[in-house]
Amino acid sequence: MIAMTVVNIHMKEQEKKKLLKFIEAHDIKSYSEFIRQVLSEKIRIEEFAEEGELDTDPEVPEYIPKNKYVAFVNGAIASIGESPSEVAHNAMLKFPHFPIIIKYSGESDVKPLEYCFMSLSEFHGWKYSKFQTLTYPLLPISFKYESGENPLLACIDTAASLCLLKEGIIPLEQLSLSRKENIFTAGGLIQAEIYSGIVRILDVDFEIEFIISPINNQLPFEFLIGRNLFDQLDAYFLGKKRIFFLKKAD
Repeated sequence: MIAMTVVNIHMKEQEKKKLLKFIEAHDIKSYSEFIRQVLSEKIRIEEFAEEGELDTDPEVPEYIPKNKYVAFVNGAIASIGESPSEVAHNAMLKFPHFPIIIKYSGESDVKPLEYCFMSLSEFHGWKYSKFQTLTYPLLPISFKYESGENPLLACIDTAASLCLLKEGIIPLEQLSLSRKENIFTAGGLIQAEIYSGIVRILDVDFEIEFIISPINNQLPFEFLIGRNLFDQLDAYFLGKKRIFFLKKAD
């Protein structure tokens, strides 16, 4: 005989009515199926948050040359270079699914920059990476163009309507120009060339449009995910836990 635990959940009548409407509208099989899905996602988030901590503060070894940036993954040195952008990219190539901590091997007076600009059928999680006092929800992606494919680190910008690629990453002649458009920025109206391409997240390809613009090397990413890609995803951001989850939107 197999014994199964039955969980009774007390709900107010108004909450039951709302839940029933939601279940019917989203073609969910039953109350039980919905609750199992919610519990499964909640447990996954809590388990993922407990898998290691980013609060470690690794020391840069004395043998590292002065005035270099060092990227740590799981407490080990993953990359050494001249800028946060360089070391983050190289660390991502070696460890694409681990959070990165970036330290400087000298006395830096550079302040943290403020900026604005899986099978994905189920939620897949990433931990925030850290540079100086700031944390970043960095996402490893592959950017496809006419003659190749480049691995890049991306950051999500929920305010931008278009994706943005760091200039100099891909030769312009390898990109497919889509159109020219007026773009509204915090600094005013500009006219920009809009390109089309393909971004891969885990094993899912997304056709997108994007613009090219400078991204400072003091920022540890090379691509900004705008709403034209972000709207194709469902996302959970848990800022206090410094983790985020994505899946392809239904």
